[in-house]
Amino acid sequence: MSDGAVFGSMEQAQLWNDLLSADSNKNNDKRIGGIKKVLDKVILSDEKYDSPILCKLIEIVAREEANGWQDDVRDLVSRARSRDCHPALTAALVFARKGLITDAETCIDQLGEAPDKCMFHLVKAQIELARENDREAIGHLNLALCSDKTIHDIYVMLSRIDNRINWEAVEACELMAAGMTFKEPADDGSPELSLYRIYREWYRGSHENATRMLMGSSQFDEKVPAYCVLSARMSRDEGDWHSAQMMLEEASRSVENDVSLLCELGEAYLGGGNYDLALARFRNAEAFDIGNPKVVRGMIRANMALGKNNEALQGISEFLDSEMSTYDDYEELTRYLLEMGFFTEAAEAAMKIIYTHPGDATACIVLSKVAINEGNYREAEKYAKDGVASNKNNAEALAQLARVYMALRRTSKAASTAKKAVSADRRSIVALMTQVDIYRETGDLDHAVEACRAVLEVDPANTQAAEILANLEMKGVFSDTAASDEMPKVVGAEDFVRLISTLMTEGKYTEVEKLCKDNDHKYGGDKDVRRIRGNAEFALGEYLKASASFASAAALMKDDAEIWHSKGLADEKFGDFDSAEEAYGKAILLNMYNPAYWISNGCIKEKKGDYVAAVKSFNRAIELDPASSYALVRKAAIFASNGMYSEALNFLELAEATDSKNTNIQIVKMKICLKAARYTDAVYIGKKLMKKDPDASTVATYARANLGLKDYGLAKKVLEKALANDPDSYELLTAYKDLAIQTADTETTVKVCNQILKIEPLDRAAKKALADALMRLGRSDEANLIYASIKTDAEAGTENKEEDDPAAMFNIAKSMMEAGDLVSAARLTDRAMKSDPDNIDYALLRATIYRKAGDKRVADMFLSQYLERNPTNGSVHEAIGDIRVADGDLKGAALAYGKAIQNGIRKPAIYVKLGNIQERMGAYSNAVTNYTSAVMLDPHDADANRCLAYVQFKTKDYDSAMRSIQASITSEPSGEAYAILAMIYQAKKDRAGVRDAYQGFLRFDNNSEEWVQAVITALNSVGLRTEASLLKGRLAGGSDEEGAVEVSADIKRYAERILRRAYRMGVEFNDPDLLDEMGSDQGMSQNAVSYLSDIPDYGEVLYGTNEYEHLEELSYHTILRAKNKDIEAVTLDTAYVAGSAKDVDEAKLLLAYIRAATTSKLPREIPEEFVKMGSSTKKTDSLEQVMLDNKIGVFSARMVMSCAHE
Repeated sequence: MSDGAVFGSMEQAQLWNDLLSADSNKNNDKRIGGIKKVLDKVILSDEKYDSPILCKLIEIVAREEANGWQDDVRDLVSRARSRDCHPALTAALVFARKGLITDAETCIDQLGEAPDKCMFHLVKAQIELARENDREAIGHLNLALCSDKTIHDIYVMLSRIDNRINWEAVEACELMAAGMTFKEPADDGSPELSLYRIYREWYRGSHENATRMLMGSSQFDEKVPAYCVLSARMSRDEGDWHSAQMMLEEASRSVENDVSLLCELGEAYLGGGNYDLALARFRNAEAFDIGNPKVVRGMIRANMALGKNNEALQGISEFLDSEMSTYDDYEELTRYLLEMGFFTEAAEAAMKIIYTHPGDATACIVLSKVAINEGNYREAEKYAKDGVASNKNNAEALAQLARVYMALRRTSKAASTAKKAVSADRRSIVALMTQVDIYRETGDLDHAVEACRAVLEVDPANTQAAEILANLEMKGVFSDTAASDEMPKVVGAEDFVRLISTLMTEGKYTEVEKLCKDNDHKYGGDKDVRRIRGNAEFALGEYLKASASFASAAALMKDDAEIWHSKGLADEKFGDFDSAEEAYGKAILLNMYNPAYWISNGCIKEKKGDYVAAVKSFNRAIELDPASSYALVRKAAIFASNGMYSEALNFLELAEATDSKNTNIQIVKMKICLKAARYTDAVYIGKKLMKKDPDASTVATYARANLGLKDYGLAKKVLEKALANDPDSYELLTAYKDLAIQTADTETTVKVCNQILKIEPLDRAAKKALADALMRLGRSDEANLIYASIKTDAEAGTENKEEDDPAAMFNIAKSMMEAGDLVSAARLTDRAMKSDPDNIDYALLRATIYRKAGDKRVADMFLSQYLERNPTNGSVHEAIGDIRVADGDLKGAALAYGKAIQNGIRKPAIYVKLGNIQERMGAYSNAVTNYTSAVMLDPHDADANRCLAYVQFKTKDYDSAMRSIQASITSEPSGEAYAILAMIYQAKKDRAGVRDAYQGFLRFDNNSEEWVQAVITALNSVGLRTEASLLKGRLAGGSDEEGAVEVSADIKRYAERILRRAYRMGVEFNDPDLLDEMGSDQGMSQNAVSYLSDIPDYGEVLYGTNEYEHLEELSYHTILRAKNKDIEAVTLDTAYVAGSAKDVDEAKLLLAYIRAATTSKLPREIPEEFVKMGSSTKKTDSLEQVMLDNKIGVFSARMVMSCAHE
């Protein structure tokens, strides 16, 4: 336990060294004196000490047995931190070994909960052995094995008291699997020895023989857990993760509480890339053994693999601060911190290593890298030299020093140090790659090539070295001279390809294009020449030419995904989105695992307005490359453009976690916060960006965020400072105009608007603001002139330029109508119709303008006259139907829409319109038919699916309604769609579904009172009364934020830490001592405790819903794994840890559910399965016992008990 100790302070590290030094002194008097000095210092001090010091002292005191040694041991235990258990367990162990059973039990009882389950059960076994209670001892030893199967002492004790099993063989099997040395067991013909022989064959390399032996064993056929585990380990060693997972799952069903097995299963899922399931298995293990290092390490790695770096950081911080961590953990986890970009935390952990192990190579390397990241090269050099000084032959330390020298431009020292690094370890990839980089930096290409080849000899799969080598070999063939000089040396297409490839790497795109053009007759038929020519043309911005070149290359390389992707990029740049979409689709078909292809596909779908398909593509890109931020940012942009700001910001947080240094992510995040009216968040982000030389757009956004908070002084200060440096910035001036308008500074408004109009003379918003300001100043003549110009500018400009162009006038007329200028729109439409009187689009627009102006009768007459000339024009019939709907003539509208369909109108909208009329008339069957027709024409039409769902809901066809509304939401989410979804879930009595629909509904503003009331009714019907009250408050005009304060991710993560520690220590989560130990500021603690204390009322328990099934399972796990088996005593920390809730919010829901499930009304008819269970249950059985006996949740157990016999 004390091996590889790392201490939190220099003082404790020094005390540890003093203790070791004293205990190793060969002079007995000096040894005793030195130990006593340390002992007195610890016992007489009020400080708390790290476990290794206390445990070592307890062992020494017990060994020496001086007068009063028992009291000294007790005093030493009292100096432990409240979260540490090793000192108390060590004391109990030494007391038990000396036969002092009462003292040993007192130590255990005072300890309460022990984070180290393995040591706890080992000590308990020792106590039971001292009492000669072998059966109880065996039980504890088996529990200890569940936590760690490699502890030799456990097998020694089991061999002594349980001769039914060959424990030496069992230990040998586990040690072989762990890669540790083992002792040959006795040949007693036991079943364990048979298993050992298969292990021995496998691990000494006789794989075929071992496989035959395993397949031929009856125990494997019977799925005996030990044989399933062996099969899994054999599959794992061969890289067959799926088979390993299946066999470990099979084994874990028989031994639910085997933490080691659950961790091995988690590792199998990690190895197979299924990170979510890996994390779930480690969480299951955590419920049984929260402090187990295997569990903690596994959860850290799973969170890192999922991109949950903040959660991984939390786990690392907690673990390194615990007594369970060793030097090896510090070394590994410090590297993880560096890898995730947590430089400050990495430096803190590395310094603790230095306290205990001065000059430690790993710690020095980490500190040097952190210093380089901070630009502190002097400090970086110091730490690198310290690492080398203490470890002269450590290749990684020498490599880091070489990199520091390179950063300092001391190239000769860098090269010589890198050479030393390679000499120290010729198989060190770190050293070899350092040498490669230094040779490349110094231009020594020949040696760089040799170094790359050396890397590939050690690691043939090293793609970085392979790519560098390919480029270096090209440069080695051709020197930096003009292409025309190289041509005489070119013999054949292969040489030509090398030449132009070299020129491409040097950025000589024009020369490449010219060479390809001049030699087209020679090498134009070569696929690589065509590809490289396309790359050069693309780099020069000649996208149409590039597309043609890539297409010609694709004709020769039809199965080359990269060529098709390149063609798509060229097409997209040129503006040919359809061709780009087709090219990206072919690239994906040829290689479905390249995230870049999916990103490009998502971008083109986004540009074409197909947001659902775009999001799907970005999701796939994220699955393939969780470390890529671009797909997350694009996905966020799509959600933001659809008003789903919370989701957008969630994706941006993930992007930040993967690319923390990317300022552009922060800029996008700030702009979305501004759009979402989250001004405080926008200002917070803006403050950080303002320190990084922001551009005008960033400053303008930051200023507008301050305007949102009504902090006009700061907004003004920021804008004036920026305008002093860039007085003609359109973005800054526009933001300043908004400031002037909001502060009613009319004079400034006039001045700023005039400046804007000098830069952008056609800025209508600036013109309007200027005219309004002039009117307020009493300068009405000037204002009226500007108002007039706003109306006539667009028309006058187009009349001059496109006087005889009816299509242009038509487009302008539509714009004028959308702007509300119906007079100008009518005039332009009349002129367009004069040029082309039979154009149906012009006629329909004119009718629309009549209708918008309130002249419905005139619009109807106008279309009827047009219809006399064109009786079979379906579009006119449709327009007439629209007018009759507005007049309330439903039958007339239905007749007109029917004629429109008869005359060739086959678009979804016409069927939706007809369906709406029929629905309003009560003809639901006909409405369903027409909505279905619309959906058949376009399965992604959101309106058609939504309308169909609502009618299906009205006719109680809930399953069909569910399919239709899900299709609508997938295509285009809306508040109305989520309201209908809530109503359907209400009808199906799905409480979780109603809650999800409610959360979706909240994302949309300006929902009608009808739909708000529908959602409120749905919420109340399933017991979600808190949510219903909040929504009712919003309907009455309450604040959106009333009663629903958003809790930050930092507070949630801190709350998780509190719950884990509370569970481990067995105290309430608001215990002052616990919060003091957490070490955070008081504000953070208060916020976290407040968040944890807010447990909602669950409401009615709805039997049979998905949420019911899930929470029942979690409630069973809570009782199965909890220390206290009393259902009424379940606390939030127990729900979170023992219940394996995925997060604190789910733990709060689980606790609320358990409370509700113990009192909720049971169904009138108890399901048959529970009636059968009741037949074997007594009335006197406890609720908890019924749960455990039948492996069911709390509400199910109550149903069973209601059927129990006397």
